[in-house]
Amino acid sequence: MEQKTPLPLGDPTFREIIQSKSLYADKTVYIHSMINGPKSRFLSRPRRFGKTLLVDTIEELFLGNRELFKSLWIDLHSDYKFVRHPVLRLNMAYPGLSTKQDLVSEIEWTLRRTAKKDNVDISAISYTGMLEELLDGMSQKYGVGVVVLIDEYDAPVSWNISNIQLASDNSNVLHGFYTSIMRNLRFVRFAFVTCITRFTWTALDSGPNNFMDISLVPEFAGICGFTVSEFESLFAAIFNENTVKGTLKRLKDDGRIGNDADEAELKAMILKWYGGYNWLGPEHILNPYSTLHFFMTKEFDDYWTMLGVPSHLSVIVRDNPQEFFQPDLKSYTAHHIKKSGIGELAVDPVLFHSGYLTIGGEFINDEVIDGEPVKVCGYTLRIPNLEIAKSYCTSIFKSAFDPKLQYFSNFSKYLPLALSDRNSNELTRLLGYLLSSISHFRQESSESYYSSIINTAFIAAGISVISETPGANVRSDMTVSPKDSCNVAIELKYTHAIMAEDDSCPAAQSLAAKDHAAALDKATRQFMRRKYGDSLRTVNTNVICLAISIRGRTQVATRFVDPESPVG
Repeated sequence: MEQKTPLPLGDPTFREIIQSKSLYADKTVYIHSMINGPKSRFLSRPRRFGKTLLVDTIEELFLGNRELFKSLWIDLHSDYKFVRHPVLRLNMAYPGLSTKQDLVSEIEWTLRRTAKKDNVDISAISYTGMLEELLDGMSQKYGVGVVVLIDEYDAPVSWNISNIQLASDNSNVLHGFYTSIMRNLRFVRFAFVTCITRFTWTALDSGPNNFMDISLVPEFAGICGFTVSEFESLFAAIFNENTVKGTLKRLKDDGRIGNDADEAELKAMILKWYGGYNWLGPEHILNPYSTLHFFMTKEFDDYWTMLGVPSHLSVIVRDNPQEFFQPDLKSYTAHHIKKSGIGELAVDPVLFHSGYLTIGGEFINDEVIDGEPVKVCGYTLRIPNLEIAKSYCTSIFKSAFDPKLQYFSNFSKYLPLALSDRNSNELTRLLGYLLSSISHFRQESSESYYSSIINTAFIAAGISVISETPGANVRSDMTVSPKDSCNVAIELKYTHAIMAEDDSCPAAQSLAAKDHAAALDKATRQFMRRKYGDSLRTVNTNVICLAISIRGRTQVATRFVDPESPVG
């Protein structure tokens, strides 16, 4: 299973990949099409999908370094002249921005450094003035337009989304910067901007609206990541006959693939695990980060999701975690997917741009706008692949509540058994440990909030959950199914703690016991009088009713209730 073709892991540059003859998916056909159209373009893609490598490739192309492109499409099949252009490149992922002046200073430093490198004099005081002088000076010196490349445009906003004031201030700074680019397009040959979070782009109002957004243009759907046809070529470069046999044997021995699986089934399994992304192109796209790591390890794992949830997503998950565990995937217009302002972020578009959802289908709606019938394009969303499906809930839960991993691991491992065995003591212990391990709580506490925590924790532990399950006369808080032949109806009651939660005096303990008993009794009467078990009972299905009492933040009591018992 010798690896002969180097894998481009560890963020190598385009030059390093070509010179080391590493595995590379040729994207120059997309680049050629892009640079021969409107001169300013914008692209949104999830992290680790190759945006920086794309920017790097475009830079080398415009620097005229033809020797790096000798075996690629743009040199073999186009008339591109490889004329050298001046390049202004910025990566907006500046660390440690605590004020908008920090962002201004970073931009000014990059402009001065570029001016010094290209021997261009700039004397303006403002960053917008510096940019104009630099673009003018560079275009005059080289006699051609400047190429402006900006990577991770959204970082100054998305990294500070928990601080609305700073995020808005940084957005205003970027607004001024991009408006200055558009005002000086006469000096520009090509301008290209990449980011993850589309919401930060829409926050810049009129300035960047002159950039053509190619994020959902079918022609450019495969510009980042691996298309299926590219994957076939890359697979052939990595997997020879012996490598395929060795990989299949190991996966069969581990039970990860069927005993009769062959090379075709191995490819199909890779596509199921890491493919499925759809940006309206003719082919679905594979996650390049996970695919390359599979090529290295020959093992299926959640490589991309193990990177953790992006910081901007973590912040907004904590505001309303339940929405993230049960997203509405039904119907979105192109406008809805693209637009979501700072401070009012829509859950599903953010999940889409972050890579946790993808487009599932397209449809056309007939709508009436200002009295006129119009055709409106819409989309459904879906989970893209097995990697996301496997770890989505766990990733989001950890992001929302930041539990200590040891506690959550034990919770996930032992919860199904505690439910199916009706082990109240074990369930109480597990829930108590879970709540005590959580770092992020809302300041206000309510029954619905704790119901959300328990609900999402069960989902994250791999247990099927249906919230607000319809009963004969009322809805239960949730129903969970720890195994196929068992349904558990749950009622949760929350009590505010009057005394300090860490007060271990007898009076506090007695009050806590009384509060728990009252809450559990109330839930029990509710189960009995409303006959929750009747609506959940099906052939060969065992019905369990579970009452949960939460007091304060971490005090828990549970009781399993026989749905056949008479009303007390």
